[in-house]
Amino acid sequence: MNEKKKNEKLIVNECVTYIKKYFTLHDTINVTIKKLIKIILNRSTNLVEGLEKKDEMDILIKNELTREFIKFFESAKLTLVEMKKCILKMKSLNTTIKNCKIKSTPNVTSVTDQRILYTLNIFFNNTLTYFKQDYKLKKKIHEIILHVDSTDENEIKRIQLMSEETPFLFLIFDKYNVNKLITECTQFLSTS
Repeated sequence: MNEKKKNEKLIVNECVTYIKKYFTLHDTINVTIKKLIKIILNRSTNLVEGLEKKDEMDILIKNELTREFIKFFESAKLTLVEMKKCILKMKSLNTTIKNCKIKSTPNVTSVTDQRILYTLNIFFNNTLTYFKQDYKLKKKIHEIILHVDSTDENEIKRIQLMSEETPFLFLIFDKYNVNKLITECTQFLSTS
């Protein structure tokens, strides 16, 4: 296998890795946001009723919920950092693919190699804006959730709706057939 083909396989492998990683991080941040909302709701409920030392126990439980909230909030922040890195890496991979396309000549690169790189280039050109918008939405939810009052049900429902509905990633899945793209890339990687 020549050096050019190895480089192309490396590029395709990284593309698949970062596409999958972004979707995994997206799912992770959704779960974390749900946990944060649950903690916010639990803070407002009267957790200990009928006990003699109710006030002390309430304080202990609320302190524990605060620690748990901070833990998940920081976890969400780290996930957002990873999502941003993923987007930047996908952007740099797209630039690399463009450079490969410019340098390649029909004699050097096979038609299959050109097609898979062309497909990835089209995919990234069309979807990077949606990945960025999805990231911005999750970042905004992360910022908002810190200031949510547990008694404001409308705000909590709005945040839940914003985190559960993922119009940008749904559009990517629906319009650009991500599973098919990943399958094609995997088949390309398995060929010698």
